[in-house]
Amino acid sequence: MGEKKRKRQSEGGERPSKKTAIAPPRGLVDVKYVKNDDLLGPILADTPGLSFPSKVNFKPYRHTKILPSGEHNELLLQSSEHPRLDYLALDEKDGSSESQLQDFIGIYDPRTKQLQLMPVPRLTVRSSLRSETEELQAQQEKIEAAKSTMTARRHALATEFGSKKSRKAIEDMTLNAIKDPNATNDSNVAESVLQNMSGTTASMPTKEDLAAAMDSSKPRPVANLNAEYPEDVYPIDVIVGRDIMGIIPVKDWVSASEAGTGVNVSSRFVAKRILKLAKNKQIEKLKVLRFMLLCIKFNESLSVRGKGPKRVPPKDKLETLMGGDEVGDAVVQAIRRRFASENNDLTRWHTDNMMTHICAAALIVDGFEVDVNDLRNDLRAENKDIKQYFAELGCRVVAPTETDLTKYKLTKAEKANHFIAKLKLPLQFPKLKNAGAKRR
Repeated sequence: MGEKKRKRQSEGGERPSKKTAIAPPRGLVDVKYVKNDDLLGPILADTPGLSFPSKVNFKPYRHTKILPSGEHNELLLQSSEHPRLDYLALDEKDGSSESQLQDFIGIYDPRTKQLQLMPVPRLTVRSSLRSETEELQAQQEKIEAAKSTMTARRHALATEFGSKKSRKAIEDMTLNAIKDPNATNDSNVAESVLQNMSGTTASMPTKEDLAAAMDSSKPRPVANLNAEYPEDVYPIDVIVGRDIMGIIPVKDWVSASEAGTGVNVSSRFVAKRILKLAKNKQIEKLKVLRFMLLCIKFNESLSVRGKGPKRVPPKDKLETLMGGDEVGDAVVQAIRRRFASENNDLTRWHTDNMMTHICAAALIVDGFEVDVNDLRNDLRAENKDIKQYFAELGCRVVAPTETDLTKYKLTKAEKANHFIAKLKLPLQFPKLKNAGAKRR
């Protein structure tokens, strides 16, 4: 066969199939700085750990602050196109050296040999579950709507049970409200108050109503006063909640107990009861026990700053401290929403409310008769505090009898630090103290 002849190359040669998009610059390049003042200008977006949709339309927002150093603009992008998720892009400054860097993009024109540099903001895109956000907003609206009612109740309680100083403060507030210099007509205000006096006094709550209101505002779970049996006083749906009970996992505890490997937990009270409940397949009580463990861990994760309220750590840190890998992040956040305030902290009221819920859960687990010693150590509380928590639930807290020493395998030497809380009907709540006049 004859060999095929190659085609003769043209004088100019064939054009290559690939070439550089922009020829390398030769000579001097004119660099020009361009300001990025347009709201819809280019940005750089990071999506750490986020499966980001290919097409999402964001709404841009800009907030301008006037600082001593000059004008400072903050950019925010938001999208709610996804049926369940909200996307939010913010400039996150974490204090690291990388977060302080300025990003630029450049456009080179080979014809004019000009390079335009423009500063661009770097935003971090995060996603959040819309249902959780709506729940927090609804909770905030309820709290704001109840503020006026709570203020009126506090004034009424202070007038009836408060000290002389607190009653004087309320009287001063009332007088200042009537004598408000911004009012259009003081006489009209006073006349309106006098006209409504009869109706107001007729609807004023009685001493029994005020006592009931004070009792219901205490930081403790709501008791069923019409219960015929102790187990009906504090049902699980009230102490733990049906939503939390549905997502608390205990399969790992049951499997470990059946395999004989055991479960390592930080609570002595919880550790003593896991094997027995798992062996007897008491799944409901096992979930209540894990709820107690999560509350104890939540209490240990709080930070204290001086005499102010306890602060809840950031979301990622909280989930790590509470074992979010084992129980799921949804359970951790449910505990946080259950006991923390809208400001993500715990005042003394919120802390006492959580402690009384833990004690009520211990009553459910132990059949409404609890040796409070281990729980006191887990909560790092004093004897008087743990006794008060159970007393607020209507329990009788007494020293162990001879029968109790045998039941709980205690020696007489250990009797001094052990107290038995028993929930019996009728309930015995601490009596309200009426603040009387001081003796001179």
